[in-house]
Amino acid sequence: MDPAAKSRRTVVKVCGLTRLEDARAARDAGADWLGFVLTGDTARRVEPERVAAIAASLPGATIVAVLVSPTPEEAATLARQARADRVQLHRVDPLAWPTDFPLPVTMAVGVERDGSLRETLPPLGPLVLLDAAHSALAGGTGERLPWETARVVAATREVLLAGGLDDACVGEALSEVRPFGVDASSRLEVAPGIKDPHKVRRFVAAVRRWEDEHRDGA
Repeated sequence: MDPAAKSRRTVVKVCGLTRLEDARAARDAGADWLGFVLTGDTARRVEPERVAAIAASLPGATIVAVLVSPTPEEAATLARQARADRVQLHRVDPLAWPTDFPLPVTMAVGVERDGSLRETLPPLGPLVLLDAAHSALAGGTGERLPWETARVVAATREVLLAGGLDDACVGEALSEVRPFGVDASSRLEVAPGIKDPHKVRRFVAAVRRWEDEHRDGA
């Protein structure tokens, strides 16, 4: 393992946020990135103007615009309207996405139950989000993906690991995969789009505890 990776802080993203109080609770718990779904057929979808208002109330927070099947022009417009700092893209062709896109990009790749990748990995550059593949949903399934596949991908590039993560399993996931970051949504909720602040705090605390325990270890 790269020695620098041992001391690197693991990025924690809480996704599927819809309310200011939940976004504030996630930030106060120590989450690094706050994710908001701007497109797609989901109860977690929120209008970009609402996200912009939340961002204005949380100066310094890193806002991630989560977008399903956007064109580059649509992604840039929605991200600007939402005052987002990053975009997370689902169901786009990574080979066709412009390399000069104005914001940092995360490309979502679904992992099937047999460990195969549903989509093509993007070229080196964008962060790769690995999530459990689903026939209808672009994310937020709460289902665990095969961590062995994630470990192989994470050995060669930066990976944001999603898929059924919560405080009970994130430590094991970090040990198995050693990702750049972790992403949780549905396992931290009391209802779609409504977060449980206690679950959020426990999730972030579990990541930081794992880091403390492994800072000088293998």
